[in-house]
Amino acid sequence: MSGALFGDIRESWDKIPSKFDILCAGFPCQPFSKSGGQLGTRDATRGTLFHDIVRVLEKWTPSYVILENVGNFERHDRGNTWRVVRAQLQRLGYNVRATEHRSPQARIDWRDRNGGPNRKRFKVGAAAKVGGVGLISPHHFGYPQHRERFFVVASKDWLPLDPFPRRDRHSVTSLKDIIQARSELSSGDRTETALTDRQERNIDHWNRLVHAIPKSIPMPTFPIWGDELGATYPFEKKTPWATRPIVLRQHIRGRNKYRRLRKAGLLKELPSYAQERVPEFRSWKKHYIRENRAWWYGVKRHLPGGWVAELRGFPASLRKLEWNVGDGERDLWQYVLQFRPSGLRVKRYTSSPALVAMTATQIPLLGPEHRFLTRAEGLRLQRFPPDFHIPESREKTFQALGNAVHVDVARNIAKSLLSPSRGMFEVERDPTPSDGTGMMAEHVARSTSG
Repeated sequence: MSGALFGDIRESWDKIPSKFDILCAGFPCQPFSKSGGQLGTRDATRGTLFHDIVRVLEKWTPSYVILENVGNFERHDRGNTWRVVRAQLQRLGYNVRATEHRSPQARIDWRDRNGGPNRKRFKVGAAAKVGGVGLISPHHFGYPQHRERFFVVASKDWLPLDPFPRRDRHSVTSLKDIIQARSELSSGDRTETALTDRQERNIDHWNRLVHAIPKSIPMPTFPIWGDELGATYPFEKKTPWATRPIVLRQHIRGRNKYRRLRKAGLLKELPSYAQERVPEFRSWKKHYIRENRAWWYGVKRHLPGGWVAELRGFPASLRKLEWNVGDGERDLWQYVLQFRPSGLRVKRYTSSPALVAMTATQIPLLGPEHRFLTRAEGLRLQRFPPDFHIPESREKTFQALGNAVHVDVARNIAKSLLSPSRGMFEVERDPTPSDGTGMMAEHVARSTSG
């Protein structure tokens, strides 16, 4: 079975085969109209790519459907988007199952609640969903990428409550399984995966801090915000924006230099997250500021000489650190790293963060290798074969990989959907990447001949 690319499906209707058994698709997380009449009617989705998927299903009526979307799809637009998609499929005569969350949806974002970080409130009623089979990620099947996604399967025939392949949410993985040996790297690979001088200095800078802090002081579980070191601006009862300039000026470093500034100018001297024009910060932000100030107060005597001044020379996003390795060895170069708007993220060397479609600036960084992920390693992460055609530019390659579905996850879901027992089969890992079509072809042939 071989595939062909025809471009935009909305301009390729004449190229769709007259008979096929499975429709596989991903589509943007677009909100649907709430004024399109009764829920589940075609009008609700008009103008979206999912509407075109519905048109294909209406005309060709394949026996099976597999859809993929981001992990938060079920909760997009307060659950309305998923309700419309499910209703549309049911309207067309499909039995529908999905990897719905295993816990209920919070009434509000957990960071916005009052009462501390361990308290959650949930919606009551039909919107509260408990006991779903949960999102699916490659690491559930032994592949070293943490990429939780929402999958939908639909069938004209009966489906069990859980038609998805058996998952091991505690599977132990390692990035070493996909890393290229240094001898395999071309000069081009070495050039395009090299860190900039500033990136290397930033990692070394944070490393100096984690090395200097005594082991008796645990690394925080919350994001470390370097701008809170020595900060005194008001945040508990009111924001800097709601504070009089004469008072706010007393909380800005080198305040004599800014004594003529009005409030707008004074706010620009504060961290960007503290410039919000609201009378009171949300609970999560107050919690983070409070925790950061307390933590910095406890470790400031251990800071290396000149460390603070050097930190302030980095851009705002490099003045934050997310330490997600608990009591692991205090050496950033032993982990997988990621430069994000929220800071330098540090995670264990067991699996890669999800490749991101919208940007190529968050490509994972392999600490032990002192370089970023190569294109070949990106293909391995998503289980594409090494000779798979990719764009010429590295940026577009990683955007494409970030937008792709993990090949073997999709293959296992298809195999489970098409198996006589309909799901919960034991996944057998293929040691070599495939193009993801061979096994599906085998089962399509079996389903059409049976």
